[in-house]
Amino acid sequence: MIKSHELKQVRPVNKELHQQTPLFSALKLYEEQDVISFDVPGHKRGLDPETDLHYYGSSTLRHDINSMPQLDNYDNPKGVIKEAQSLMADFYLADHAHFLVNGTTEGIQAMIFSVCKPGDKLILPRNVHKSVLNAMALADVTPIYVLPEFDTEFGIAHNLSLNTVKETIERHPDARALFIMNPTYFGAVSDLKSIVDLAHDYDMPVLVDEAHGAHFRCSPELPLSSMEAGADLAATSLHKTGGSFTQSSVLLVKGDRVDAHKIKSVINMLTSTSASYLLMSSLDIARKHLALNGQQRFETLMPHVRQFKEAVTNIPGFHMVNGNEFKHLYHQNLDETKLTIYVDSTIKLSGFEIYKLLRSEYHIQMELAEPNVVMGIVSAADNLHVLERLLDALTDISARYHDSSRAVLAPILKQLAIPEQAMGLREVLYGEKYPISIEDAVGKICAESLMIYPPGIPIVMAGERISQDIIDYWQFINNQPIIKIGTENSNQVYIIEKRGQ
Repeated sequence: MIKSHELKQVRPVNKELHQQTPLFSALKLYEEQDVISFDVPGHKRGLDPETDLHYYGSSTLRHDINSMPQLDNYDNPKGVIKEAQSLMADFYLADHAHFLVNGTTEGIQAMIFSVCKPGDKLILPRNVHKSVLNAMALADVTPIYVLPEFDTEFGIAHNLSLNTVKETIERHPDARALFIMNPTYFGAVSDLKSIVDLAHDYDMPVLVDEAHGAHFRCSPELPLSSMEAGADLAATSLHKTGGSFTQSSVLLVKGDRVDAHKIKSVINMLTSTSASYLLMSSLDIARKHLALNGQQRFETLMPHVRQFKEAVTNIPGFHMVNGNEFKHLYHQNLDETKLTIYVDSTIKLSGFEIYKLLRSEYHIQMELAEPNVVMGIVSAADNLHVLERLLDALTDISARYHDSSRAVLAPILKQLAIPEQAMGLREVLYGEKYPISIEDAVGKICAESLMIYPPGIPIVMAGERISQDIIDYWQFINNQPIIKIGTENSNQVYIIEKRGQ
């Protein structure tokens, strides 16, 4: 593993090559032409002056177009889309890159559908995103869950340890592939290079959910990216930390353990035949910006982030860990661009309440909250000013709500043994479900995964038996100002019964 005080070697970027934006440049050229549109979309490049779509600007409307010879075709790219994808692959040190217009969710589905057959085992962390569960249900894949390292004080899961992965692979050497996150939602990073090497020793492809790691390629101060670590496939959300439009992502491919033709066929099966040129061109633009300016931006940003973390730790009631402290506690690396702010027992608010307060009174939108945590994300677009705004807000909240006599933490979900997977995900998907009172659900099989969003990590997964601890935590969640997913009525849960019961 890279030690916290050491820097990785960043392979130089060919900046002359990455000055190009083949797809975006072709769109700009098309925009300049006086083309009469008898094709879709129906707004006809903004022809109707009365539509409110003009609020978004004429260039937006003129770039929202359909496939044509000059602008290539998403299903079988041979022109500017192919050129733009090749540049993306070059930047991320991959063999191939596929643009995605349905987010990293589509990439995760494509990875699992491309590698796994019905009945195959997939080794994966217990704290994966809901898109992984949905993909396994559709593909009829059997999950082999691995418990991540766990923060027992503040109730959040981190990443997988090398030893835990090794033990699981040794118990399930017949597993088809290993799925891992790089990083977790809270920025925890496993020893990915060693884990990849271990899986490859068993001839297991490694699939990476890199939704929050699009920036790793840019700086020696950031952890290894999936392709730098030698992973086979990675779904990477440029829209999250790379600067492209929301819902745009890429699937990166490396090596010959996976069938490149099958991957492309699966992507075509999952993707609209009207792939958005606005989303795809934003990937082209974001790649250029990261390649040309990413390293310099993070060299400027990271000292400000470290200073912010030190300052927050001096505010009564709040705490943040740095990379050295995190490595000592969990033997994992930390993506320092994740601002995970721990709320201790002396603050008279939960993480959920602080999240709401920051937005309503300080006009600061954080990424997510947990009972004793509020988390934000910084990217290459951020600066010292916005960090100072957040620091001032936290200082004010502490002055208003800190009480040194308090010693009661809000309820947290303890690290539990992995619940019994009483039914397969696909069996649950197609089974008959019905609602019951949440208080009566102990021992019942959950029919729909329950989660808060963000981050979309299930508290209990479909097909698992519901415990009293899970019910207690869900009832606490129901009283918090946060989005709940998995049940239409907060006092009910959908369950399913096995045939014959």
